[in-house]
Amino acid sequence: MTETTGKEASTLHRLLEIGKINEDSLYKNISDYEGAPIDGDLIIVDEMSMVDMFLMNYLLKCIYRGTKLILVGDEDQLASVGPGSVLKDLIHSEKIDTIHLDKIFRQAAKSKIVLNAHRVNQGERFLKKDDEEFSEEMEDDFFFIKEIHQEKMLAEVISLCTGRLQNYGDYDFFQNIQVLSPTKKGMLGTKELNKALQEKLNPNLGNLPERASMGAIYRVGDRVMQIKNNYDIYWEKEVIGKKEMGSGVFNGEIGTITKINELEKQVEIQFDDEKVAWYQFSELDQIEHSYAITIHKSQRK
Repeated sequence: MTETTGKEASTLHRLLEIGKINEDSLYKNISDYEGAPIDGDLIIVDEMSMVDMFLMNYLLKCIYRGTKLILVGDEDQLASVGPGSVLKDLIHSEKIDTIHLDKIFRQAAKSKIVLNAHRVNQGERFLKKDDEEFSEEMEDDFFFIKEIHQEKMLAEVISLCTGRLQNYGDYDFFQNIQVLSPTKKGMLGTKELNKALQEKLNPNLGNLPERASMGAIYRVGDRVMQIKNNYDIYWEKEVIGKKEMGSGVFNGEIGTITKINELEKQVEIQFDDEKVAWYQFSELDQIEHSYAITIHKSQRK
């Protein structure tokens, strides 16, 4: 969002400094926590479908009277983990001005992803070649592989990630591919997928240190994700030849393990925005492998 708009963007948790209290407290009545006031004439909140009633409550408390609030989202997209359907309820209340965008524009009309998304919302099957909407000019950006056996599904995922997509469109797994699953458990859940993909994409070659934590084994080169907000962890970043320093790594940020230091008992992680942070071995419960992640985690939930 920052790169697209040229304006600073932030998660609501970070903006409201909610992580500085126990995040479980969001779901309790804490009269002495008001949140961090937001100094702005206009506030735009994107991905509103994921905002639950507690987060919305804190947001409204932290906005000054007279500030304009624009909410952007799709009620058909991923719902919030916490209670409430805030965006959907606001739209259906008809108490606030609402603009509904339902037209597929020229560029998006060539995308099978966009067309199939609309078809799913309308309860229709995926686009086929004999459909009226189909055009040979459409992008090959959507494929549906029908399989009913879990073992074959797993084999398909591994095959796609270890050569087929590389050969099809020069898609490198570590740069271009993210595996999503609706669940953590089971053969096709993220835990088993991560083990299988790590073994194929970053196997133990016996010459680099490893570190076990929470049932996982971490190696240099592993893709990992921060799974909770940590406002205090220190990081450094090179920006146009200058070193930038700061603190804070947040839920959903993805990076790569670049070093495991047994002497210092530290793991070095370079995140995708180029910042480098150091985790003590005792802090590894804050990360997990991200070869495969849940759909909710892909939305930073």
